[in-house]
Order: sequence, then structure tokens, then C-alpha cells
Amino acid sequence: KPFRLKACQLPRKPSLLPPFLFGRKWASPPKIGMQPPDSARSSIVDQCDESAALLRQSDVNEEARRRCVEEYDGGTDIEAHCSAPGRFRVIGDGSLFLPHRCTQLLWSVPILLALLACLALKRPIFGDRTDASGASGQHGALGGRGRDQVGSDAGGSIVTLDEACHTATLNESCYEAVHWAKTQGIYSNPEWYKDLTNESDIGEFQMAIHKASPEKCPEPCVGGNKDGEVCPPPQVADKYGACNEPKEPSLMTFYMYRAQGKDEYPVKNVNLADLAGVMWYLQREVVGSRPRKFHIERIIRYKVTMKNTDDYFKAFKKQFGPFVAFDEGSARGRSETWEKYGFVVGCQLVDPDIYSYVPQPEDQPGCYPKDSPLCTSGKWYSLPGPCPEEKVDGKTPECIAKWPGGGCPSAVVTGAHDCTYWAEFAGQIMLDDLEGVGDYNTWWITKDSKGGTVPNENIEYSPHLDRGIGMTFWDNGHSVEAGRKRMDAVVKLFKEKFPAMPERLPEPPCF
Repeated sequence: KPFRLKACQLPRKPSLLPPFLFGRKWASPPKIGMQPPDSARSSIVDQCDESAALLRQSDVNEEARRRCVEEYDGGTDIEAHCSAPGRFRVIGDGSLFLPHRCTQLLWSVPILLALLACLALKRPIFGDRTDASGASGQHGALGGRGRDQVGSDAGGSIVTLDEACHTATLNESCYEAVHWAKTQGIYSNPEWYKDLTNESDIGEFQMAIHKASPEKCPEPCVGGNKDGEVCPPPQVADKYGACNEPKEPSLMTFYMYRAQGKDEYPVKNVNLADLAGVMWYLQREVVGSRPRKFHIERIIRYKVTMKNTDDYFKAFKKQFGPFVAFDEGSARGRSETWEKYGFVVGCQLVDPDIYSYVPQPEDQPGCYPKDSPLCTSGKWYSLPGPCPEEKVDGKTPECIAKWPGGGCPSAVVTGAHDCTYWAEFAGQIMLDDLEGVGDYNTWWITKDSKGGTVPNENIEYSPHLDRGIGMTFWDNGHSVEAGRKRMDAVVKLFKEKFPAMPERLPEPPCF
């Protein structure tokens, strides 16, 4: 491990270095008073200076890592040591970790005298976890940094990095323990979590568990893990980078989908869905009819940015408002909600027991626990627009002025009563391409003996048979696995048609 010094330290300036140094060519310590050649001494001084300069340039430096391996003669354990995240970091006050060989000194009378002087002053030579003042070593300020820091002075200091901090993330055993502590343990055994409440952040719970049982959880990193992922909506990061449920409305951007025919509509006073929700709707309402219900022929994808109002969040502690079903641009019965809390975006879950479309975990990573109905059900959304209680033909200028709706004039979504969402077109796919039927209008129709057109037996999906006739795409509507494959086919087709756009955007749970 790196040689650690505290009070008596090796100065960094070459002119102040002791004259007796280990050189690369020295197989063993020379006799007392024996000096290495000038070339060897110069080489070691240059290496120390170069390593220090490299470490000052950046937090993580590949060249410094290589030098660490080189200085340790390429040992297997040393390779792992030098490759570990955070091994080369400039700690808050400028302290450095230098390669071991730069701190090795030949046995010499001057060095022995220096050691005796340190002992006479009763000052520590080898670093430990507590500095001269009795304070513990500081914790690194960024993810991946080591926890031990040795004090510094004008001549510089040497740092050893023993253990790395880590903020727990999903699918880790520590995260499971932290989540249990915040959602259950704080209620059943509050005495275990001194100074914490159910409102405390996830990172604070991890710190408490670490202090009580270090083997269960590492110390969380102030500032989060290095290269840590962005928190999925609606969660926000605390000071340790841990993702927490928000204490205010979140600004969120994710995909919504709509099944539609040839007609074009503004994305206001409409219902949209997540991918599972739109497939659920198609299976239940559309593909079981000949021709398709409402002559639906495509799936349109929108990139929606939303933020509901402070007034609604303060009253209900929810990111979504109540869902309303729009018919011809009208949804009655919510005027009191819209007047008091603003034109909030609504959400509701669909029943996965009717048709089995379960959102994939990667689509909503912020939903927990994963097997709860909240995480295994498709979603429908409502986006109230101008004069939302009246049908399209009844939306007068006076009504629109009084009830402007929640559509924002630009992509800057403020969460004001009249600015809760912005939707932009993000591609579309045709059902014919998805199913592979060619032209649907000729697939389900044939000619009779007189040359007229009549329906044939083909149908995309028969609810009674739980399969199609003339195609298999919608077969097994109650199978979670079959539903997943259909959703994957939709994602794949969107990727083929619109390769520049992300396949998925994390979506928030419906609450």
C-alpha cells in the first residue's frame, strides 16, 4: 500500500529531496552512505514531479494510472489497485496520492535523524484514520473518491485512498435495505434512525445504515457516484446523489402515444397513453372490429414535457391530476378542479387483467415496488385544452378566454395554471407495417361472384378465440410475454423509422 506520512513528509520540490533515493536500477537498499548515480537520482525526481503534475491536471488521469502500475512493477493486485475509481484524485485542499516509489527513501543517517526527531516530538509518522486534532479523515466530495485524507502543509501532503464511497442504486442489496428503512423501518423502529424522519432523504438513511452496519451499506458519496445516472422522473437527487420522491411538482419529459386515423387534431383536449396503455386500447377497442374501430390506422408518438401546478401538489402531494375522458374535445365535470388548481395533466391506470400489457422496468425505472399495480399497469393521460367542457363546435372565444387550458405557448413549461404541458411530434408508425399485412383495406375484403366487395374471414383479433384469423400478431392477448413482444415490435419499428430519436424515455409512475 502507499507509504503514508503525516507530520514528517516528503517535500515535493526536487531541490529539497534527500540525496538518497531508490532508483529503478537498484535491486535492494544500498549500504548506509552509498549514493545512487546522478542519472538514477535525476530520473526518480523527474518521475515524482511528472506524477504530481499529472495528478494536478485532472481528477482521473489515465497516464497517472499507468505510472502507478509501472512503479509497482505491474503486479496483478497493483493493477487492480491503480485501476480502481478514485485512485488518482486531487482532494479538497490539494493533497495528492503519489506513486509508492516516489516516497521510498534509502536508509541513511539523515533519514534516521529525521525519524528520531519525529519521535522526540511525539508526532505520528505513519498516517492513521485520525489526524493530530483527533478528527476523522474527510470524506471525498465527489462519487468514487476515497475516504481517508492525511493533513497537508505548505510542502504538500501524501494521500492514501483505502476505500471508495458509493451511493446505492436500484437492484443493489444496499438500496433494498435503504428503501425498507425509509418506507417501513422508520415507522416500526424509529429508535434505530436517530434524527431521521419519514421525510428524510434516501442518502441520509444510507448514511445511518452505514454507520450502524458498514457491511450492509457503504458510505454514500457527497455529490453522487462518478458518472452516476440522472434520476428518473419524477425523482430528484439529494446531496448524496440518491434519488428521492420530490417535494414539489417535477418537470418531466417522456413519450406519450395516441392511436389515430387519417384526421389531424391538435394535442389539446385529448387522451394519450404510454406504450402499454395504447396497445391495451388497440387490443380491446380497435383490432377486434372489421373495419377497425374509428378507422384507426397509425400510432403517433409525442414527446411531452409537463409540470403540474404548485397548488395541486400542495393539496394532494401528487404529480398527476385526475384523469378525464375526452370525447370530441369535451370532458365535463372537472370545472371546479381546473378553476381551483389549474389545468392539470391527468393520469389513470388500465386493468392489466383484461389484456396483459405490462410496462417494462426500463420504461419506468422510478416506479417501486416493481410488482405493484402502479408499476405493472398501462397508463392513460388527459391533456385539458381551451374550453375543455365544450365540444369542438361549441368552443366560443369567450369560453376560450375564460378557460384557456394547460397547453403552453412554447416548450418552456412553467407549471402555471395555464401552462402545464407541451407536446411535440416524435414520429408515427402504421398498423399495416406493424402487423405485416400489406394493405389492410384489401386484406379483410374480397370480391364476390358478381364482382362486388364483401368481408372475408380475416380479422386481426377475435376476443372469443384469443387469436386472429389470417394473422398472428395480436394472438394471446392475455399473455404478458406476448404483450411484451408486441410492445418491443412497436419500439423497434419506431427506431427503424426515426433512428435519430431515443428509443425510450423514462416515464413517471401514475401518481
